Amino acid sequence: MQIFDSLNNWLDPFLIWPFRIPDNEYLGFGLGLVWVCLLATVIGELCMAGAYFFNKREFRRTSKEMIQHNNMSYRALQAKDKAAFKALNSEANDRFGKNFFSRIALFGASMFPAFFAMGWIDHRFFGVDDLYAPLIGQVTPAFYFVLTYIIVRVLFSKLKKYLPVFQTIEKKVLENEDIGEKLMGPVDLMDEELARAKAAEGQPPME
Repeated sequence: MQIFDSLNNWLDPFLIWPFRIPDNEYLGFGLGLVWVCLLATVIGELCMAGAYFFNKREFRRTSKEMIQHNNMSYRALQAKDKAAFKALNSEANDRFGKNFFSRIALFGASMFPAFFAMGWIDHRFFGVDDLYAPLIGQVTPAFYFVLTYIIVRVLFSKLKKYLPVFQTIEKKVLENEDIGEKLMGPVDLMDEELARAKAAEGQPPME
């Protein structure tokens, strides 16, 4: 389609230059792929952050309700109130599901730059047929783009906590979803029961 051809032509000066740095064409292709994948990853992460903060009140409300209903269900279980436990646990599961699919949607927001990048790769390297992969044989440029994107995305997820912008984003997200109590689990319930038993026996609780 003409609109995509125009978009790819517009993107070309921003994306093609690293491919031309090394004299070796294969090295240039590898370097260029890393650049395109890194750019797609960073833009995607920023888009995901933008989508989160645009809906931050809803994310906070969902997180708060999820934690509160979950913790109340464990309190009901602790009090041996089965009816309350079932009702609260059902509500907590609904909130868990809503929170899960909200995070999936956020991840989707981070992926759309990669589709534009892969479209540019297909457009720019259409007809290239001398690429091979071990145990597979002949592959298209898109194959190496996907492989490189996965590697760059995983590495970036481990390193972004050291980058100031993404440090700030993570801090703001944690602040937004901090409701003053943590999500309880069976271990927390057992720890509380153990602390009560020791307190009843006059023993100091475990640190």
